[in-house]
Amino acid sequence: MELLKDSKILIDRLNSCGYQAYAVGGAVRDFLMGVTNSDIDLTTSATPNEMLEIFKDYKVILTGAKHGTVTVVLNGKNYEITTFRKEGGYLDNRHPDSVEYITDLKEDLKRRDFTINAMAYSQKDGVIDIFNGKRDLENKIIRAVGNADTRFKEDALRILRALRFASTLNFKIEEATAKAIIKNAPLLKNVAVERVYSELCGILLGKGVEEVLLNFKEVFFVIIPELKKCDRFLQKSKYHAYDVYTHTVKSVALSQNDLTVRLALLFHDIEKPNCFSISSDGAGHFYGHQVKSSKTAELILKRFKADNKTTNLVTKLIYLHDTRTELSRAQIKRQMAKYGSEFLAYLTLVRIGDALAHAEPYIEGRVKSATKYFMQVDDILKKGECYTLKQLEVNGQDVKNLGYKGEQISQKLNYLLDAVIDGKVENSKAKLLEYLNAK
Repeated sequence: MELLKDSKILIDRLNSCGYQAYAVGGAVRDFLMGVTNSDIDLTTSATPNEMLEIFKDYKVILTGAKHGTVTVVLNGKNYEITTFRKEGGYLDNRHPDSVEYITDLKEDLKRRDFTINAMAYSQKDGVIDIFNGKRDLENKIIRAVGNADTRFKEDALRILRALRFASTLNFKIEEATAKAIIKNAPLLKNVAVERVYSELCGILLGKGVEEVLLNFKEVFFVIIPELKKCDRFLQKSKYHAYDVYTHTVKSVALSQNDLTVRLALLFHDIEKPNCFSISSDGAGHFYGHQVKSSKTAELILKRFKADNKTTNLVTKLIYLHDTRTELSRAQIKRQMAKYGSEFLAYLTLVRIGDALAHAEPYIEGRVKSATKYFMQVDDILKKGECYTLKQLEVNGQDVKNLGYKGEQISQKLNYLLDAVIDGKVENSKAKLLEYLNAK
């Protein structure tokens, strides 16, 4: 393993001063997986005060000195270097109550979360793998270091980290670790919502997201309790082969790997159980679920402190996800003017993800309909067809020159735009003015 040049400089400096130093955690894991990782964390037997002296000719930031971490800036990049340490109790299920600096690397690695993250490396000693992390990498296993129950009680965020690694790496979670995850899931209530949301986003973007959402649903019902009512709720519809929660999970997993799309699909049917009714023929219906699901999604995303842009986009996608796609070219142009082509691209991806999780006989038709809809949007864009006032070959001054004033100007421009969209007049200045004069 070749360390990045800069991190090697830092390790060599620490070694030359008589201290142990290693790359640790994710950088070692990624190297063994053949993945490039320029974000290298270092660990050392030097204390923060000793590092301040060792790197006195560098810019040093006291990132978390009370927990043994300093950041050394080298060639514009930040390197976190943490002293070997043992940690005291975790009364808040998140942060250690005390930290003890030590000089034994093995003791330091014992406190880490998972075996695949508990390996260290130096060019002098090679890969140090006390907990068989390399074996777990080869077998695609997520396993807690030591006692899994203890690890999650120490830091409940590790529950979601385990699920994120399982999802993004497409690994299985070892049995004892899986049981401890479900047992300790309620502790996630003690974790900051921003951290929970960040891990959730990572989980949603993983290749193994379906298995994680299905096998560890108890965890997701803790962080998003509104989802629980969807579990095993039968839809009683020929269009659906799954209960509401399973349909939701499959729509996420089968969709484009885009966070906005997958957040929208995670919440798109969340209020179906509260909108359920059965018609005289025994078929289930969910009238108005789009509106209610959109409002609930907004509350959830605000609770997670998601950014406003994401919240607004996701809720609008949910609100419109079940609207008709069999529209005329003129109707599509009006939607393009109202929502913008970028939004309609997102909406199409949400519709396709939703369609792919329907009952088999109805998948192809729904996917084709959603695809055909956006193909028309794309064709309109490629051909430069007019669908906005900016594209009209006349402007307010042209209309004003005909004697119109005030609100009449905007009214006439919209009248002309409608005529162009409906194919009643060509979008040329002469034709438009002639059409307006003939009114």
